[in-house]
Amino acid sequence: MSTPTQRKLLPLISTGGDGCGSTPAYGMVDPYVIQRDGPRREVRIKPLFSIPTLAHIEITYACMEDCIMCYNPTRTKVGERDKKIVWDIVKSLAAQRIPHTYLIGGEPTYGYSQQELEDMVDYLSDNGSSVTIVTNGQILLKNFNRRLACFGVSLHGSTPEAHDAITQRKNSFKKAVRAIRQYVEDGHDVRIVPVVMGRNHDDMYRIAELAWEFGAESIYYDIYEPGGIGEVNSHDDALHMQPSIQELKVAIGQIVQAHDDLPFKGSIGIGTAIPYCFDERLIERNMFENCGVGTYFCAITNTGDLRMCNQSKMRLGNVLERSIQDIWMDPVFDDVFRTLKWVQEPCASCPVLEDCGGGCKVDEGCASGELCIDRIVRGLSPDLKLKLSADQIFQQRLRDDYPMEWRRFHPNRYLAVTDMYADAGDIFFKTRYQTVRITEAEQAMIESITSADGVLDEQDFVQAYSEEVETDELRKFVSRLEQAGAIDVLGTDR
Repeated sequence: MSTPTQRKLLPLISTGGDGCGSTPAYGMVDPYVIQRDGPRREVRIKPLFSIPTLAHIEITYACMEDCIMCYNPTRTKVGERDKKIVWDIVKSLAAQRIPHTYLIGGEPTYGYSQQELEDMVDYLSDNGSSVTIVTNGQILLKNFNRRLACFGVSLHGSTPEAHDAITQRKNSFKKAVRAIRQYVEDGHDVRIVPVVMGRNHDDMYRIAELAWEFGAESIYYDIYEPGGIGEVNSHDDALHMQPSIQELKVAIGQIVQAHDDLPFKGSIGIGTAIPYCFDERLIERNMFENCGVGTYFCAITNTGDLRMCNQSKMRLGNVLERSIQDIWMDPVFDDVFRTLKWVQEPCASCPVLEDCGGGCKVDEGCASGELCIDRIVRGLSPDLKLKLSADQIFQQRLRDDYPMEWRRFHPNRYLAVTDMYADAGDIFFKTRYQTVRITEAEQAMIESITSADGVLDEQDFVQAYSEEVETDELRKFVSRLEQAGAIDVLGTDR
């Protein structure tokens, strides 16, 4: 799974253990180069920051459900020794101030008590990370730590029959709905996470309707890709798991319709990378996504192995042995992945290859190795090209408008600034769902906001910096902070 909200945003103001040689767990292998056609020009995927801004920590592989499409390699239960290792991973990421972390599984609530999970949320939050827990909702965490940024809850069908047939657990739909309603009632952001398969491809709109009715903040759809336990099950045609091209088009049509009809507080999006050229409707609505692999996202096993994503078997290092920055910026990472040597047509000559990346890149069905362009464009004519030019694929922009009235605001509780990577050119702040690079001057202004007591008056803020920055730029700055979720605007002075 990935987080589409984790895009690189424009600058706020335009002012110019040891490995001991042991065998890696769960079939992990060391990195290796896959040489295919490669791009026809000098192009490569570039990381947004010198560290990943989102890390999934797979704190357990145990689960009380038996989902047919599970990408986990095992359902081994977690023991005390495993918990100690996981805590070491949590501490390592906290020390390096990774802006956003997911606690996922398996099922995080199966083997960890509520208090243990709350302790992890507190520890990561204290060290500048915004934390999401991804759960199937079978164990209810009532009155959970309010510092949690989000609950991601799986819902794969709009009826008990459809959902329970996928999870292979009776009453799992009922319990998931109970958890969703409770978490919303407790004041948490809840994100619904369905997996699109052939068997449920025409149920996507109704699932979105349910999410809206339950009061969920957002819904992100993952597209089924075979891996782990799901790869074994995918050979059973009766399970109807991998969606055909036409079924995926139908699913996207329903997702797009939900996007148009349902005004979620957050977003309706797709969490699995889809080649930009696959469906123009996603481009038209700014719903196109790459998966963030090698750009801002990584996954970490419960033994500390860092991978490009949850389905990748290629380990690029271990966070208990090396710093995550060292692994992330290692030339090996570039050589095996970011230089795009593994790409073939029709993607190799695409004008937006470095942004799109060819869709989902890790697939059990790749002819050799584990990296290849997405199956839905693989083997098509080399003449297939994105109809939009590269300059029409844009990153999310922060608005420049501001009201006539002066605003009153205070820092959002998820705002945290990090400058420990300043030597690499990375000073940034994180909010609930965003990571934004800033300058030293912007850092000083934001820290003046975070250190202030009570509510701030925009007019006073502008006056404090009026000799350094023009008034309209400072007011734009406040608007951008609001849009990024860094401040909460409480009202205006009329």
